[in-house]
Formats: sequence, structure tokens, C-alpha cells
Amino acid sequence: MGEEPSLNTHKRRNCYIEDETEPKKKRVKSEDQNINGSTLHKHKKSPRLSPALFRDNCIIQHQQIHELLKYACLGKSCSSAQPSWCRIHHQKRLGSVVIIVLHDLAQLHFYQFYLHFPYLRKLFKHRFSMPVPSSDFIATLIGAEEKVTSGIKEQEFSSLHPLSSLPGPADTAFSSGETGETFKHDPVILKYGNKRLGLTRYLLSQEEMRKNNYPLVGSPDSIDYVNSGCSREITDDSPLFGLDCEMCLTDKGSELTRISLVDANGSCIMDELVKPDNIIRDYMTRFSGITRKLLLPVKMKLKDVQHKLKSLLPPNAVLVGHSLDNDLRALQMIHPHVIDTALLFAREYGRKFRLKFLAQVVLGREIQTEDRMGHCPAEDARATLNLAQYFIHHGPEKVAQLQLHSILRSMNNPNGSLAAQEKTLQVKQNGSLLPLTTPIEQQSEEPHSLMESLYSDGKKILYMARINGVKESVSSKLLENIWCSSEEEVLKNACSLAQPASISIVKFSPGDRYSQGTEELHERSRSMFSNMMTVFAGPFEETFCLESVRRVFRTCGPIKSLKVLSQNYQPYFCVEYSVLEAAQLAVETLDGGHINGCCIKVQRLVTEQTFNCEVLLKAMEEDAENKDVIYVSGFKKSLTEEILQQRFSHFSDLKAVFLPASPLNGKAAKYCFLKFHHFQSAAEAIDRITGEGELRCRKAITACHLHQWLQTVEPCGPQERQVLPKEDGLSDIMESLDSNIMQVYENLPANTLCLVLFSGTNSSSRSLPGFGLMGIKAACG
Repeated sequence: MGEEPSLNTHKRRNCYIEDETEPKKKRVKSEDQNINGSTLHKHKKSPRLSPALFRDNCIIQHQQIHELLKYACLGKSCSSAQPSWCRIHHQKRLGSVVIIVLHDLAQLHFYQFYLHFPYLRKLFKHRFSMPVPSSDFIATLIGAEEKVTSGIKEQEFSSLHPLSSLPGPADTAFSSGETGETFKHDPVILKYGNKRLGLTRYLLSQEEMRKNNYPLVGSPDSIDYVNSGCSREITDDSPLFGLDCEMCLTDKGSELTRISLVDANGSCIMDELVKPDNIIRDYMTRFSGITRKLLLPVKMKLKDVQHKLKSLLPPNAVLVGHSLDNDLRALQMIHPHVIDTALLFAREYGRKFRLKFLAQVVLGREIQTEDRMGHCPAEDARATLNLAQYFIHHGPEKVAQLQLHSILRSMNNPNGSLAAQEKTLQVKQNGSLLPLTTPIEQQSEEPHSLMESLYSDGKKILYMARINGVKESVSSKLLENIWCSSEEEVLKNACSLAQPASISIVKFSPGDRYSQGTEELHERSRSMFSNMMTVFAGPFEETFCLESVRRVFRTCGPIKSLKVLSQNYQPYFCVEYSVLEAAQLAVETLDGGHINGCCIKVQRLVTEQTFNCEVLLKAMEEDAENKDVIYVSGFKKSLTEEILQQRFSHFSDLKAVFLPASPLNGKAAKYCFLKFHHFQSAAEAIDRITGEGELRCRKAITACHLHQWLQTVEPCGPQERQVLPKEDGLSDIMESLDSNIMQVYENLPANTLCLVLFSGTNSSSRSLPGFGLMGIKAACG
């Protein structure tokens, strides 16, 4: 991807893709290259990352990291594709991938001990939040999901077998005398048993929804999502509704362009085109059927769709879809009761059948035909609904008898008989043999996981960790395990990887000391950031005007609370902001100023924490992630992307604008962040905006992921503003980890993609989201 265009009043990206490139150099002519290739190598373009993290929601799901790892290792082979959230340029020149996992550490730890991670902050400028981890964090990253067999969880990759051992195409027709014993190892039977049950058995559990990236209440990546309001208890008689959406690609990722909803009878009760809020970069016409001309007259927006959908769904509605998590995220809605046909028709290794294939084989129906431009969402929604109804009506054993995997394998087998693909196949449906009158075309499978793809290519994943008496569950013939007796041995082995594997995973877990007392650490962090976002101002006269005071302090940023401290001889105010930059602006610009005729002092509460606070703020301000970003506040009216484009169009070096939304009501804030191509331009913009006097401005302190996280920090009462006990040796542990990572990084070969992942914690006491940093080691180190 080339350099981003500068901002102008007509066309501009509202979020950007970070670029680690140097200015383009002239191509070196071949005659100037040395025979030994050294000069050629010198001028080859190096691999680089372009992540889209300058946006309101930069929580990266574990599945998205898996997609990044897969593309980094395999490129465009094995159904790999560039992940939408991060482009890898010149992927073929990547040497290897190294993942450093910090077990049970969370985003909370990174910012609570921010000053103790100097190497991490220096080495990695691309950072993102992650959700709370599942119990199999590492397995999720490499595509080795857990499965449940007779109530006992097993790692799927511990029982992988060659595809040749599976039933062949000769088993596609069955006699009526076959019993469930024949199919007892079928994934559908293993998951659901062989008894026919009601629809409630096939609803996704909360854990399944979380594991499959569904938006959930309370999830950090779903803060602004609208709840469907369908909270009534579900029974086997609850109504089913089929849902399917089509999306386009904008600067902020996938956005909704069409939605279809069908009722239990298959009647389409909603079919709407939707105009995205952001500039469309790719209409995805091949899949969506959406064109610029089609959307031009459309007035329907996302909020209108949300309102209409809520009005159509009864309180006990069950939504049915194929990979419905994508549709709900496009709708930015949360719905608690879903049946996902991509998961319902279970398959080995956690893979999924395509909807087109299921409709063709199970329903005898052709959808998504090539003679039509794009998919018809109403047709797809009806197909998913009918698939769920078929499964519920006939039960798991009947579905297992279809032997879907055998049919798919016979159709995709390049060395198999053409007759197996061209002849009329017979599958048992609705209790009788139903001939499919049209040939079944070759079906492409859902993309294999990274683990499967590497395995089929004869490669393994190197996994290095400290053994705690018993080997961990992450053990398999697909992994090359290096078990170490201590953290020192892990470090030594990690530093000696002269030629890392395709993927090397290094896990540091120096004990459970830092994983204990999570609640206390959370309270300490809450207190620290709450104090940093709070200022005290005064003294004021007894006849002060509260609204005047509020109006002045609001020019610095959004106020979370404003309280009068009236027990003093003269009134003082406690002002708590929801943005760190706002509190810092108030101290810098309002201290010594006059309000209501009073010369006031503005300062933070002076405690032992105050001294660390100043150092921390300075370090965050100078961080590589913030060096070319500024904070602007003082807008009198609500903002939109268009207003900001017009307001700052005179800054030719402006790269992107980040306009936050309120976590409470989703409304756009009255402040923004501006990112420039160069830090000098950012400094000049601060001087110019400040000089104009209308707005307040300063260097940014918080990155986008931190900004969103801080919106959830609860304010501390005056009685809570105290110095909490010091961290009992935790600082030393963090500094040691930082040093270990630096040593591993220094010993990596050039052009190695390195990810450092704070896994997060998921315990009964408190669950904490994870945190990630990434970068590609340059040839110069």
C-alpha cells in the first residue's frame, strides 16, 4: 500500500493505516548490482506492517491475530488473505515469526508498570488491546481449538489423523437399517449426541459466543453496541428468524450495506440497503452485489436499521445465521440467543462448511450462483433458517448420516473420479433418497487453520516454555516442544534460535506472584488514572457561578464529574475529566487564570503518586506511538467527520482524524485527535491552533486503545484518593521481563515479525483484557 493521501475537503481517510516505510528510493539498475547479490539485497524492499489502529475501537480479536500469523507464514497460499486490520507489505521477504507470550499479564500491567518497560516501548510502536483470553489462548492463536468429547475437553490437534483415513465417497448413500453406532465418531454426534432435541439445545452458550467473537454485554469491544432487547427466556417454541447481511470495506473496516431478515415461514420481513457512515473503499460487489449506483439514493443509516430490527424482533426471538458474529458486528448489535449454522453442522478440527455447500447438499437448493452478481442476503437468510429447522426437526443422527465431509472430499479430490463430481449424488433427506438433479460443483473449503496449513506443508511450530511439573496441554506431534526447567533456561534457548521455525512461541511465566492480588492491582490502577484525570481548582468567592466554572473547564475536554468542596474557608472545585489530555490542559492553561474575578490555582492532588504521575505523563507524551498526534478540544458543537475535514483542511500534512464516541450514548465527542505524517508538522499545528485562540490543543498522551480503556475507569471519591500499598516486588519482575524480551529481540534475524502478547487473565476474581505489541525487526537491528 502506498503513502496515504493528505487531507483535503473532498476526500480523505478518517482512519489511517500506519506505515513504517521510508521515502521511496529510485530503483537501482541491474547493471549496478554486484554479482554476489549484496548490492541487490541492500536495495530490496523490506517487509513492513501497516496496521489500522488509529480508530475508536482498536481491540483486536484472537482470530484476527491468527489471520495475521497465517498470512505472515503462508502468504496468499492455503486460502490465506491479507487481514483487514493490518497489511503486511512484501510478505515474501519475511524470515519467520516469533511470538512472545507473557502468561497472565494484561493491558493493566503494561500501563500500571509503564515506566518499567522501556525496551518494549522503544522496540514496538504498533500496539492494540485484546479481549479476555479463553482457557486455550495459545491454541486459539495457532488454530487448535478445543473440542468436547463425552463431556471431556481434548485438544483437537492431539488427535489429528490424515484425511485419507476418513470415509470415502462410496459412503454417500445409506441403507435405512444403519444405526447411530456407525456414526458415533462423527463431529455432530460427538457434540450433540444422537437424540433429537429442541432448539434450546442448539443455542450458543455464552462461552461459545465469546470464543467465536460474538459481541457480548460488558465486552470492551462492544461498548457502543445496541442491545436487541430480546431478553425473555427461550423455549423450544420460541420463533426463529434468519438473518444475513452484506458489507463493504471502508476506512474503519467492514460496514453494513444491506440486511435481510426472514421469519420462521421463510417470508422476508426486512430487506434494506444501508449507506455506511464512512467513505467506501471497496463495494465488494462480487460478493455483496452492491454498487455505487445502487447506494447513491439510499438514506437508510445504521441507526435506522438498528431501530427497525428491534421493533421487528419479539422478546423471545432466536436469530439464525451462518457465522452470525460477522453480521451482528456489522449491525453493531448484541443479541443473546443465536443458532449459528456454521457451528451447528460441526466438522473436524473446528473447520466450517460453506453455506452454499450446505444448502446444496442438505436442502437440495442452489444459492450464490455465478450467473448472479453478488449474494442475495434474503436467499442466504432463508437457507440458514431452513438448515437450522432441518437440524432441529431431524436431529443430529440424521445429519451425521449425510456424511457431509465425505461428499465434500469427493467433490474436491483432484485425483478422484470425475463421475463423483458430475453424476447425480444421492443423499438421504427428509427420510427418503432425494436425487440432486444438478451436478454439484467443486466446493472450496473454509480456510484451514495455521496449524493445519503448516502441518500439511511438513512444518512444525516451535513451542518453548517452562514446565511446571506436568507438561502443559499445548503438546502435540504438530509442535516441536522445548520444555525448560526455569525462566532462565527459556531465555537462554530463545536467544539461541539462530534460525527460528516458521513460528516460534516463547512463553514467559515467572511464577504466579503477579497473577495474585489482581483485584488490588486493578484498584491501584483505577486510583492512579483517576487521580491523573482529576484536578483541584480554587479558591473561589462564595458567590461563584457554577455554570461559568463548568463552561471554562469544559473547554479542556469532557468532564466526568464536578464537585464543590465547601468545607474549606473558601470554595474549591474537584474536576474529574474522562480524558488524560483534558486534565493536563487544565493544569497547563488554567492555572493562574481568572474565573468570576478570582485568580485560581489548578493542580492535581499532591500525594506520593503525584511525582510518579509527572514522569509517567512525560514518558507517555514522548512515546513513539504519540509523537505525531495532537489533542484538540473546545469545540462548541457536536462534531462529525465532515466538520473536522473542513475545519482542518489547511493542514496539508494531516494524515488522519480520530473522533471518539461516548461509551454511554455513542454520540461523537467535542474533542478529537489529529495524526500527522511528521512530528514537526504536529508541533507546528499545536502552535497554530493555540495561536488562533478559539480551541485548546496539546500533544497527545493516550493512544487510541488506551483512550477507549480509560473511558471505563470509574471515578474515585475523595476518600479513595489515597496512596495504595507499594507493589511487592512486581516492578522488579516487570523490569526483568522487559530485559528478557529485549535480549530475545536482539538475537532475532532481520525481517522477523515479532509479537509480544500480554495474554490477559480470566479468573473468578476478575477478568482482564490482553494487550499486544508488534513490529518487524529491521536489517539494521
